[in-house]
Amino acid sequence: MITIDDITIKIRMLNRPWLLAQATVIFFDILETKGWKVLRSTKTHPRFQEEIWIQAPSFSKGVINGKEVWDEIIWVNDKNLYNQIEEKIYNAFFVKRNKENGEQGAVEAMEQEEKIDVSKDLDEDIDPDDIPL
Repeated sequence: MITIDDITIKIRMLNRPWLLAQATVIFFDILETKGWKVLRSTKTHPRFQEEIWIQAPSFSKGVINGKEVWDEIIWVNDKNLYNQIEEKIYNAFFVKRNKENGEQGAVEAMEQEEKIDVSKDLDEDIDPDDIPL
């Protein structure tokens, strides 16, 4: 029986308009399934409370009645295990996204710090009696 502990997730951030990341789901450190996607959605995910959608690897079956139809290549019969895989993908995505955003924020803060010249303000004479209490 497969459990969530037998599964490892690797995330590759893409930050495209609809495709945020791709995931590789690895079973038992032996079988790698590529093509899992973390996509933007127009609806809030019921468990993650964010407008995203996680899609298992799939292929287009073509256009039927004017709408493109997709079929999944990987199917997990155990709904509970599938939900756990989805959650593990989301958690890995969430951590990687926050790490990248944090690193980017630190770089921007350092760039801003370099632009600010505080040496002009250091020469200001302040009379302590002028400070209201």
